[in-house]
Amino acid sequence: MGINIYYLMTSFVKLLLHAHLRIVAKVFLGILGFSGVALYIGGIAYLVFRKNKKTTHVLTLSTLEDQQMANAEGDVSMYSLPREDIVSMQLPQKRTPAEFD
Repeated sequence: MGINIYYLMTSFVKLLLHAHLRIVAKVFLGILGFSGVALYIGGIAYLVFRKNKKTTHVLTLSTLEDQQMANAEGDVSMYSLPREDIVSMQLPQKRTPAEFD
């Protein structure tokens, strides 16, 4: 990302210095260009440093007790379980010490 910003900024400065524009046009283009880059960097900084306010939950039935309880109730149908391709995208669950035996 840093290389892209460096490349864009050096190209923009070269354009401003070597373009055959009036001084007023160069000033307005400079103000718009540098403020656009500042907005871009500010947006990236926001996405990096923001706090997550809502937690996301894994879609699978994570423990054996949950799966047995769902099967015992009898109301679990094929349509209420998550699709296998979505389940495979989830992060692995934390293992309990009993599973290592």
